[in-house]
Amino acid sequence: MKTKQKSTGDGAQQRQVVIINRPFIAPQTRCVRCAKPSGMITPEEAAALCDVSTREVYRWLETGTIHFSETTGVLLICLTSLAASAMKEA
Repeated sequence: MKTKQKSTGDGAQQRQVVIINRPFIAPQTRCVRCAKPSGMITPEEAAALCDVSTREVYRWLETGTIHFSETTGVLLICLTSLAASAMKEA
């Protein structure tokens, strides 16, 4: 779950919460690239979590900024690398 504050322009703050709930997928696996236990999420979930477009997430994948795994045609992004890249940008 992610919570963040957004300014509404009139000085008030608006709270936004992103919840990813997929009980059919194991919550943690080991990222092949960074070898750390990490949650794996879809590009769409990563875009919602980072408040960017899905295209921006694919740009990060293309440049190697974030790690990914592809199994049975499903692309999953390493949450550990996503968090690390977000920390660098902040």
